Amino acid sequence: MKLIKTKEEKIEENYLELHYDKIDEETNAVLDRLRDTLRYIEGIFEDKRVTIAVTDIFYIETVDRKTFAYTRDMCVEIKEALRDIIEEFANVGFVRISKSSVVNIYKIKKLQGDLNMRVMIYLKNDEKLVMNRSYRAEFYDRLNKLQGRKKA
Repeated sequence: MKLIKTKEEKIEENYLELHYDKIDEETNAVLDRLRDTLRYIEGIFEDKRVTIAVTDIFYIETVDRKTFAYTRDMCVEIKEALRDIIEEFANVGFVRISKSSVVNIYKIKKLQGDLNMRVMIYLKNDEKLVMNRSYRAEFYDRLNKLQGRKKA
């Protein structure tokens, strides 16, 4: 399979186009990965029902038994529990960083160690999260797996 990328000025939305004679295992694997990234979650924002793309979510946290998904400019209350989010969207980059938080690895700008063995997570929307040290090993294993690296 070959990949052709073409930069187009002034298009309204990025798009992918697939040309094939027959779909083989390699193409199916790519399509499966894409299907996961094109999923949506429904929730409530300012008393209105909204649908947000999973890939737009920076992190998800539970506060007072309510679960919230944070995008660049919205905080949406969702019905899904954190454990369900991790199970359903692990392939898209969601990983637990504390008992009450899950982060989208693809929305991380940088990681910085803390004196207490915690990790400070700086997101691309300039928010900062704290990863508890008990979740470090799992986090780095998932990060390495998503980056295609073997376990060290």
